[in-house]
Amino acid sequence: MKAGPSNARVVRLNAEMFPVSETERRLLGKYGVQAIEIEAARPEQIIPHVRNAHAVCVISASLPAAVIDSLDACRLISRLGNGTDKIDVARATERGIVVANVPDFCTDEMADHVMAMVLSFARQIPRMARHMRAGAFAQARSESLALRRLSSRKLGLIGWGASAHAVARRALSFGMQVIATRRQLQRPSPEAKALGIDIVDLDKLLEDADFVSLHLPLTAQTRGLLSRDRLAHMRQGAYFINASRGEIVDEDALAELLHNGHLGGAGVDTFGVIEIFGETEGVPTHPLVTADNVIATPHVSALSVESTRAVAVGSAHNLVSVLSGHLPHADHIVNRGVVPRWPLQPHDPNLFDED
Repeated sequence: MKAGPSNARVVRLNAEMFPVSETERRLLGKYGVQAIEIEAARPEQIIPHVRNAHAVCVISASLPAAVIDSLDACRLISRLGNGTDKIDVARATERGIVVANVPDFCTDEMADHVMAMVLSFARQIPRMARHMRAGAFAQARSESLALRRLSSRKLGLIGWGASAHAVARRALSFGMQVIATRRQLQRPSPEAKALGIDIVDLDKLLEDADFVSLHLPLTAQTRGLLSRDRLAHMRQGAYFINASRGEIVDEDALAELLHNGHLGGAGVDTFGVIEIFGETEGVPTHPLVTADNVIATPHVSALSVESTRAVAVGSAHNLVSVLSGHLPHADHIVNRGVVPRWPLQPHDPNLFDED
C-alpha cells in the first residue's frame, strides 16, 4: 500500500557523509516519497534547500533556531537516529513542527560496544597486543598477574534507560555486580528489581564502581554533569566509558585523570572536543585520545547492518505517517506536546505493509 503525497518536498540532509542506504531508498520509493539528497553543514548552506520543504530528514547536521525559523512549509523534522541535541526542538515545537526519531534502533549495538570496552580493559587486550607486537612476552605475563577476575568487579551505569538495561544484562552474564543511577532515585524500577540491581545516587556510584558507563542524552540538565570534581571522585584505577555524548563530560579533566594515572583507562566513542562529523578529517591530537590507556572510536557504536535497517524503517514510517496526515508512533515523537501547524490524525499502523 502506498501512502504520502507524491508531490511532497522531502529534503534528506547528510547525503554524502551518510549516503541513503538501499533499504531507505527502497522504502521511500515503496511509499511514493522521493527525497532530495543534500550535503550541507552550516545554516546558511542548509536554509536555501529546506525553506519550502514539507519534511526535513537529518542525521548529523545541526538545525538551530535560524534553520527552524526558515521552515515555512515543514510538518516534520525526522531524525534518522536517536539523539536530538543538535535540533532546536523547543523552537520547532513553537512553530508547530513535529520532531520524530527512532529511539531504540541501536540498543544492542551500543550495549555490545560498551561491553567490548569493559572486556578489553578487564583483560588489558590493547596493552597485551602492543607487548606481543614488541616481543615483550615476559612483560605481558608480569603485568597480567595484576589483572582482576571480571566477576569480582562492579559496573556503574549512569542512566537507566534501554541501553543501560542492555549493558546490565550483558555484564550480569559475566558475573559482574551492577549498580545504576538515574534522576528519580525513589521511582520504582521493575527492571532493576528483576535483575537485582541497586539504584544509588551518582556520588556513591562514582565512588564504588570499578567501571562507569554513561547512558544519558545530552540536555540542558546533563551538559557538564560529569565535572572535574565528580570525575576526581571516581575510585583510583577505575575505568570510564562514554558512548552517549561528549558534552556531558569535562573531557579536559578526564584527559588529565587518565594521564596522571588516577583513572585506569577510558573507552570513548563520542566527543565534544573532537568534531567527528566535520567537513574535513584529520588525526586527533587532543590528550583524551593520545593516552595509552584510552580506547577511542569515532562514534561507531550505533552502526551495524541491522541498526542501519532499523533506522531506515523507523524513519520512513515517521515520514510517511506525517505526509499522510497522521502522527508518528507515540514512542517516536520527541516533542509530544507539539500542536502541529497542520492537524494530524492519530497514528495509523495500517498505513504500512510488512517492512
